[in-house]
Amino acid sequence: MTSRVLSSTPVRLALVLVALFTLVNGATLGGAYLQLSATTRAQIKEGLRAEMAGLDVTATPAALATLVRARARAADPRNRIYVFVGDDGRRAGNADAVIRDGRPRLVPLGPNRPLSEAGYAQEVRRLSSGFLIVAESLAPLDALRRTFLALLVLSLVPTALLSLGIGTLIARRSARRVARIERTLSTLGAGDLSARYDPGDRASDDLARIGRGVNRMAEKQEAATEALRQVSADIAHDLRTPLQRISVLLSDLRTRLPGGEEADLALRAETEAERATAVFQSLLQIAQIEGGSPARHFAPVDLTALAGEMAELYDPAAEEAGVTLKTELPEGPPVMVQGDRNLIAQALANLLENALRHAGRGAAVTVSADAARRLVVADTGPGIPEDERPRVLRRLYRLERSRTTPGNGLGLALVSAIAQVHDAALELSDNAPGLRVTLTFPPA
Repeated sequence: MTSRVLSSTPVRLALVLVALFTLVNGATLGGAYLQLSATTRAQIKEGLRAEMAGLDVTATPAALATLVRARARAADPRNRIYVFVGDDGRRAGNADAVIRDGRPRLVPLGPNRPLSEAGYAQEVRRLSSGFLIVAESLAPLDALRRTFLALLVLSLVPTALLSLGIGTLIARRSARRVARIERTLSTLGAGDLSARYDPGDRASDDLARIGRGVNRMAEKQEAATEALRQVSADIAHDLRTPLQRISVLLSDLRTRLPGGEEADLALRAETEAERATAVFQSLLQIAQIEGGSPARHFAPVDLTALAGEMAELYDPAAEEAGVTLKTELPEGPPVMVQGDRNLIAQALANLLENALRHAGRGAAVTVSADAARRLVVADTGPGIPEDERPRVLRRLYRLERSRTTPGNGLGLALVSAIAQVHDAALELSDNAPGLRVTLTFPPA
């Protein structure tokens, strides 16, 4: 939930607004600070020049030193400094100065006369009798800077906290609604077409519109699926019995014919009628599976046990086809998946029948399962060309070389439908030689 809230649009918008407000507020306060700072510094400089002009009128070193001492006694060195350093060694003022390379450096007279920690703006004048220094503390500029920093913090922190708080509340509310939409879509995808999104309020924003759109889509899908089921049931009711009767009548006709070419023709017609019935049954089963209804009846299925049972069931058919049927099943705990046991068994049966039919005599077919929930049927037959593998999953599609063998091109299509309703990944790959079909199921 936390990651969902942090990645939500309201929180991102709140962060963008906070950043934008910070930028604008910082630029405004920064501009005001720079202007006031320049004005204050200019006033300090102007005051220093005026002080220097008042002191510079004194002619003799003794008189200048006396005047500097008088002004120094009334001034705190932490605010303003007056210093005269005569060439004859005479010194006067409320601080001292060390002259190096013609540049003075202010030093305190003692621990009881400290200097300003903010630094000084200085006016230094070289007179014929020595150096005259007047300095003004930069403490007002330091105080101005702290004031503006306090204003910046006091204006930004409440705004940021308020914006993020409101954005988080909106995001949490939106996240709960998005989660309900996702659960509805997940339930619909699992096959329960009766699922609907419950907005939980009378909101009319974009999420509410999306939720209502999901509901409309679900209603249309449910109606279409129900119509498909009804049509399938009608077709089954209307055509199954006539097809079966045709097959029975052809069988009866074949037994009544004396033999010869007429009996062979009746047998071929009976075989084609049975093939049409099988195609019809397979198409009907695929439509029912794709309707999603089996997902409502899922239960735990042990892939290891099911693979072993199906391999044992098809062992006589493999022996008759001249194919070696082997199993590679893990020992230990069962490999459990969630699904319809009968449908998974049907998929495995179709894969085994395909392998036994197309691998050829002398080939080997291996059925395996592993702890990664993979169910594999691999053979050493001719396989399927890579560019043909996506096509064989279509209904009624058959390879050119397979058109002379029994089948209707629906076996792998049925396997694909069963994989889809189980959210399983179906992969056809090269077994070098032969075909390897892998069904990978999601965790139970």
